[in-house]
Amino acid sequence: MFRLVRVSLLLVVVLSVALVASMGLTILTYVRLTAEEPIAKMYFEPLEDNLFEAHLAAGEGADVGIFEIYGDQWRIDAEFIKLKPWANVMGMDARYKLVRFEGRYRDINDENTKPKMAYDLGQGDALDLMNYLAEWNFLVDAEYGSSTFTDIRQDTLYTVYRTQSGIIVRSEPMPDPIGYEPTMLDDIRSWVSGN
Repeated sequence: MFRLVRVSLLLVVVLSVALVASMGLTILTYVRLTAEEPIAKMYFEPLEDNLFEAHLAAGEGADVGIFEIYGDQWRIDAEFIKLKPWANVMGMDARYKLVRFEGRYRDINDENTKPKMAYDLGQGDALDLMNYLAEWNFLVDAEYGSSTFTDIRQDTLYTVYRTQSGIIVRSEPMPDPIGYEPTMLDDIRSWVSGN
């Protein structure tokens, strides 16, 4: 009888450890497969109608530059290497190289008739992507171009993220400058707008 209790207790402990380990691996898998890394930040200042000055910083806060772009939207393109999911779970991340930044128009007629400008960025964490991974080709799931675009809004900070399958963008209101003290009028506006 005592032996049966010891075996049952040992079985409960082993199953509990296995359950905790399984839950931990499930959480790790989720975290690795949904991992995102900020790779660029930008904001826009209007110069004229449909002409903006784009301030772009990429990588480790390095200033890539200031660009004049035409349009009511912007787009950034990247060469992308997607790794196999098991490589992501083991801690490896997708590779990218930012290659182009440009303005664009929402209306197709404007896109075909109005001026536009594109810029070569030629930077990222992989200099020559396929040569870099040539000997590790069994890790590569796909190589392709990834692009993201959105409307240009003033007083908005855009952050471009590298996911395990491409690039995405999120926006947030521009932060107040350091030392900024809101006035009573700012407080009233904030209260009325619900922010």
